[in-house]
Amino acid sequence: MKEILRVPMFALMLFCLALVLCVTLYILVARHPKWGLTLEKIFVGILFFTITGGSGLIAMPFTKLNPKVLYNLESTPPTIIGQLVIYGTMILMLFPRLSKTTKKAVSVVIKWIAGDIFLGLFLLIMTLSGLWSETPEVTFRAIFAIWEITLVSIYVGKVYSWLEIYGLLRWLTGLLALWGVVKPNPALDGCWTGVFGHKNPFSFQMANTASLWVLYAVKERKYRYLSLFITLIALVGLQKGCSGASRILTLVLISLWSYLALLKKLPVKWAFLCFILFLVGSIAISILVLNNLEAIIVDGLNKDMTLTGRTDFWPLIIDRINQNHPLFGYGMAGFWQPWRGLENPAYGILVAKSGFVPPHSHNGFIDILCELGWVGLSLFVLSFFNNIFRGIKYLVKESFPESGLPLYLLTFTLMTNLTEGGLFGIGTYWCWYVVLSVKLSLDRTAKDNPQ
Repeated sequence: MKEILRVPMFALMLFCLALVLCVTLYILVARHPKWGLTLEKIFVGILFFTITGGSGLIAMPFTKLNPKVLYNLESTPPTIIGQLVIYGTMILMLFPRLSKTTKKAVSVVIKWIAGDIFLGLFLLIMTLSGLWSETPEVTFRAIFAIWEITLVSIYVGKVYSWLEIYGLLRWLTGLLALWGVVKPNPALDGCWTGVFGHKNPFSFQMANTASLWVLYAVKERKYRYLSLFITLIALVGLQKGCSGASRILTLVLISLWSYLALLKKLPVKWAFLCFILFLVGSIAISILVLNNLEAIIVDGLNKDMTLTGRTDFWPLIIDRINQNHPLFGYGMAGFWQPWRGLENPAYGILVAKSGFVPPHSHNGFIDILCELGWVGLSLFVLSFFNNIFRGIKYLVKESFPESGLPLYLLTFTLMTNLTEGGLFGIGTYWCWYVVLSVKLSLDRTAKDNPQ
């Protein structure tokens, strides 16, 4: 393909074809609103599919579409320019629709921040973090990239209903499961990694797929066989992924739907307390199984007694932060910088027994601590609890199971970021968190102030 593009005639022909396609789609979007909605969902799906999980897909062309290339030092100028052109073209094609759907954007943002002030302050610190970063050029580019996906997430939260979000979630996870079976990419130990390059994020997404589609099988009898088929594929991928934590996660997520149906009948305060107890119990059971029951760990779940060395280097990371930048951290993308050698803030952090040098904290909350310090982490935790409470209120008032999606997403985010990263960064953990935060603010406002 690269050789063909180097031929001027072929390159010109491809450019002309692309231009004609873009103009045609622009006209269709302008004249037919349904075309605009469909095309928009495709574009949003492409972006979210590209950055699935905490780090995104490793298959081409998704690696080129991942906004991480904007601050990756290995990215070439043509790759960065090409990505900006692609996303810019998407926006231009959707302009007739966006000119209508982005009306009152300022009031929407105000309502959102008013409902989740802690997340608003968190974003403010994130935006300013380049001022104290040791590598401001990298940090400011990372801030631009995170705002890129944050704005899309705000838009999704504003425009789409929970029913549409549920559909988007299902089909994105369904595609991942189907792709994982077709192209499992087994590692040296035989464990499937799919399009993620590692078994853990692959297995987490299989758990997510199974729990979303099994609910759909119960909810929609018309599509029960399709739902059960995709659920079965996800369970096969889960088994082949060899991740003990993901097997526990699957049980937690599937049981969560029944638990939420019970919570819906309780008063808000009691439902909030019971949901917190569910989270605490789920985490405790996970720790008990993965950390203390050696027979189960060794024979059944293939885990070691230190969560594969995580508990060895987590204290080292926290000590490093406390010694140098405890309040506001090292700034976005400012801590894990192996290219700096001895000046790398994370230099010397490793697992003493094996010599393993972690590329990140393997914990989403500690990653926030690295980048935005204790202030940033505290604000995010406060925002998280605030959204749990708002999610409970929404669950009690609205129709189930769509009303349970905010709490489902919060549970999935929490459970997966205890032993892996990606909570805050270029990934769908962050995207879905922003989406649910925006929707809970707007939905609450709509209920409190009916037109």
